[in-house]
Amino acid sequence: MPIIQTTAPKYKKSKDIKREWTNFRKGLNLLLRDTELGNDEMSQADNIVLEGSGVPKGRWGTAKYFTANITGTLKGLGTYTVPSSDTYEVLALTDQGYLCKRKGTGSDIITGQSWPSGSKVEMVQLSGETYLASKDVSFTKYDGSNLIPFATIPKPTGLSATNYSGATGPNRISYKIVAASPNGGTTDASDNYVLDQVPFDLATTQIRLQWTGSSASTISGYDIYRGTEGDEAFLAGVGADVTEYVDDGSPTASLILSPSTNTTGGYKSAIIAKYKDRLLLVPDEDKTKLVISARYPYHTNFSISWGGGFIYVDPDGGEDITAINVQPISDRIVVYKNHASYLVELSSVNVGNYVLLDPQYQPISTSVGCSSQETLAVVENDTFYFGRDGIYVTGYEPNFLNIIRTNEVSARIRPYLDQLNDDDYKNACAAYFDNKYIISIPTRREMIVYDRERGCFAGIWKLPFGISFMRKIYEDNGTEKWILGSYESNQVYSFEKSVNNDDGQTITKTIRTNREDFGDWTLLSLIKYFYILFRDITGETNVNIILEDRDGNRSTAKTFNISGSEVAGLAGYGDSMYGVWPYGMANNDYSTSTNEITRWGTLFKQARLVQIEVTSSANNSNFELLAIKLTANKQAEGSLSASQRV
Repeated sequence: MPIIQTTAPKYKKSKDIKREWTNFRKGLNLLLRDTELGNDEMSQADNIVLEGSGVPKGRWGTAKYFTANITGTLKGLGTYTVPSSDTYEVLALTDQGYLCKRKGTGSDIITGQSWPSGSKVEMVQLSGETYLASKDVSFTKYDGSNLIPFATIPKPTGLSATNYSGATGPNRISYKIVAASPNGGTTDASDNYVLDQVPFDLATTQIRLQWTGSSASTISGYDIYRGTEGDEAFLAGVGADVTEYVDDGSPTASLILSPSTNTTGGYKSAIIAKYKDRLLLVPDEDKTKLVISARYPYHTNFSISWGGGFIYVDPDGGEDITAINVQPISDRIVVYKNHASYLVELSSVNVGNYVLLDPQYQPISTSVGCSSQETLAVVENDTFYFGRDGIYVTGYEPNFLNIIRTNEVSARIRPYLDQLNDDDYKNACAAYFDNKYIISIPTRREMIVYDRERGCFAGIWKLPFGISFMRKIYEDNGTEKWILGSYESNQVYSFEKSVNNDDGQTITKTIRTNREDFGDWTLLSLIKYFYILFRDITGETNVNIILEDRDGNRSTAKTFNISGSEVAGLAGYGDSMYGVWPYGMANNDYSTSTNEITRWGTLFKQARLVQIEVTSSANNSNFELLAIKLTANKQAEGSLSASQRV
């Protein structure tokens, strides 16, 4: 007789699987697929900023700051600080061709210089004056009242040379004279004078040079060059009231040749930077040449005899200099090209009785560079920059203070960067605000935000207008202000943390989590309960729970919204938004509910993957997303679609 067990086995309930999203400290990650992301990463982050432990909320809004000139688009944005005071001026140039300074919500034109329509300028302040550089107009200074261009001085004439001692030989030498401006560069060289039948050892004779001088009030002195014809090198310098010189055979600086262009009216340069008490320029006619001014108070003089100089940075490399910066701590110059960067040191060399500037350079990277001067930003002890290879940082190798290294920080958004074109890189600009390196792509009306505190990307910011300049300024009361120059108009805006719109236009904020499979992608899950925690809700926030079923179809299983406290006011059709366009009367304003707000609910739906989307698309709306939690049970094997079975 068979023995049959009649006792029913004890029921053992399977444990719930829990998934929580408590912070998003690793930020936006576009490099991996949604299913490969962790619960502390975002697959989409439009107009999002992170706070605290990685709490996402809507970004800052923008407001009008002032309108520059009457017409045109912005082509330059800078500042002027009145010496020994707390008075700050904001300067702007537009297509109208005039520089102006902010006055309330408008501006006043500054006289003394103008620029052709379309000219861009860069500005830097040194010695109580702001200097403006452009490839279309020689660099100009602003002294707080007027724009002052530099006068162009004609080259010296009437050069002659006499073998004074009478010693002869088979040698043949050539001389040139260059006049130096007290407020700018140097003239081009005079016509050369060739002297025959002189000895090879010039110390055995004396050669007297004479020339026709310019007005002593318009120049700072003369530089004398000697050598073979077409290869004359610097020999000596004399004062502005001297028109003759006796050559006793002293050696020349063989690497410092006579200038070929007249720069007494200032260089035309698309780039200007400040290195300690010197100015740095890149002449537009020779974009591999870094020009270095003399030290203050002769910082507008680039003459060799006054302490200025120049260096050609990889002149045969096939690329122009695109940006100049000063590396923090070491205070050394870094020169960037599109696909390279170089460290420049200002060494000196003794030539006779002169100590001349003799810059030297060495490569930092020969594969990674910077696309625009406007993308450079000093971030603590490092320099962040943006180029065709991504976002990189130049700084010191840990434990080796004399080694400069460069590292990429943009790997997680590389798919976004792959969509950019040449104009996007050339027109990009950047700034460092609130511990965030922010890059504007004005042609796309978007910004990339790298959160340095958390070492991640907060998201992509989308604006209704492009931004081509970003500056950190200080108002007269010492308040820090973040201002933005429009790419499309003559309007200057400011970032405002307390504003939830862009000059009155709605900011749509969106965050998407990873696509969660609850630990096993081969099984379906029964999604049971959801919980979500918010704080500081302003206006309306919408939540979508998106499921992927056994057949791979995606659908929104649950949608709900949370509202802050509404301020009484008028509202018409389109009280929030219809699609992406507002209709009817203006939206109501909302106040912020500062309490924590919890929502929960039941789903009890089968899904292979689940994703949470939080959006805020109503006028003046914002949120802080503190936490999300889901509970689920795994289904039995074979629960996937039969149509997928082979």
